[in-house]
Amino acid sequence: MKFSLFLCLTALATFVRGYDWVNGNLTLYHSESAYCSPDSYLTRSFKEPLDGFVTTYAIQDSTHDTHGYIGYQTNEEAITVVYRGSESVDNWLSDLDAILTTYPLCDGCEVHKGFYTAEQAVLPGVKKEVLRLQTIYPGFGVFVTGHSLGAALATLTAADLSVAGIRNLHLFNYGSPRVGNTAFADFYPTIVTNRHRVTHHKDIVPHSPMHERFTHISGEYYEATDTVSVVACQGNEDPKCSYQWHITSISDHLYYLGLNMGEGEEECSQVV
Repeated sequence: MKFSLFLCLTALATFVRGYDWVNGNLTLYHSESAYCSPDSYLTRSFKEPLDGFVTTYAIQDSTHDTHGYIGYQTNEEAITVVYRGSESVDNWLSDLDAILTTYPLCDGCEVHKGFYTAEQAVLPGVKKEVLRLQTIYPGFGVFVTGHSLGAALATLTAADLSVAGIRNLHLFNYGSPRVGNTAFADFYPTIVTNRHRVTHHKDIVPHSPMHERFTHISGEYYEATDTVSVVACQGNEDPKCSYQWHITSISDHLYYLGLNMGEGEEECSQVV
């Protein structure tokens, strides 16, 4: 079933301009794979379409409960950084701390303090490993990805890797909350030019934190139904895409482009 979905997504690439279905599918599976036990990150074997991926580094910080991994896939010429999302969406949303803090890369920019603190705690190790791998595989693309909370951490990390001089950088995130204020959202495309922020129908998480103080980055691709297709959106908060909904859904957050997300060990047998 999973291989047929991979072929389906690849075939759709010719029909939806702007969305990179091949690498989108790979990062989608990585974003789900990150929900498997962190203890397995360095020892697992991956299935199609991630067959051949080699994990070289485990992202772990017990203080902020941040987990993920880094590795490479030779047949896809890809170096991938993936963050795990929250294991309990209900609890995470109820505890979401929407305090803004100064973001040092641009004037007037502020970002979510909790996201930024968690990302900065693991950034030195992440940056070191990506630079090491890019030295070994200089022609590979670097993909930063995650679902839910992991998507927010991926957004911040992609910016930091760009500033560190990482080349051929791509951000793919799924069901991301808002990360910073409008100044941050407007600044972000100047340092991360290749962005794919995927949203699914009435997913509740892209509506958090509230839009009064937070604004999404651009690059949204909206999945209106469960037909494994997306439309390209305009600007930061396109009223024809995710932003159109006022009644939202947690179930839409847990299903992206044909794949159940955030299911943890229940779904691990399908991806590793």
